[in-house]
Amino acid sequence: MSESNPILYPRAALEQWLGRRAPQSSYNLDEYLKLIEPTYQVYEEYIRRCVAGLTTVAAQRAALHQEEDITKLREIILKLVPFWGLDGGAYADKETSIQLERQYRESFDQAVSAARRSGQSPALPDSAKNDILIALEIHRQELENDGELDDWIEECVSLQKQLRSEWQMSADLSQQAVPQIESDDSQLAAPTMEGMSL
Repeated sequence: MSESNPILYPRAALEQWLGRRAPQSSYNLDEYLKLIEPTYQVYEEYIRRCVAGLTTVAAQRAALHQEEDITKLREIILKLVPFWGLDGGAYADKETSIQLERQYRESFDQAVSAARRSGQSPALPDSAKNDILIALEIHRQELENDGELDDWIEECVSLQKQLRSEWQMSADLSQQAVPQIESDDSQLAAPTMEGMSL
């Protein structure tokens, strides 16, 4: 296990990279990409966990015949996938991107259909709930940094509040110590997430 700096939410990370306390006053593109890459790898892993968790939430609703949120959850997932490059992003050809996005869509639809047929609600542990809330906060701040997606920000905040209320989780839970995320070649230590505001 390797130790790393705390992983910051987007607003605090931007301040650290480009603000008054930044180690450099300017970066070329390669330097900046190298600087942000470890943080964005952690963000992408949280988004992956969020997509899986929201799929489970939709399946739970389907098992209980609570159909009203399923379409909204599917739409949110299908927006998260390309936004965070889970469809291969700029590094994949168009066919690969379409195939990866289709896999996410089909996985969602299959989970919902199976739960609807069986009536069995899949479990979602508290750690997965926390990962969803952390990812939604990361996503909300990233959208705010983009500055043009107000409707999507409101949708994200609304979903955060709804889930937090349903799960009876406090608003500051996402600010506590964050579980370590394993990557392919090492573990990215993420002891704290700083800079979160709701």
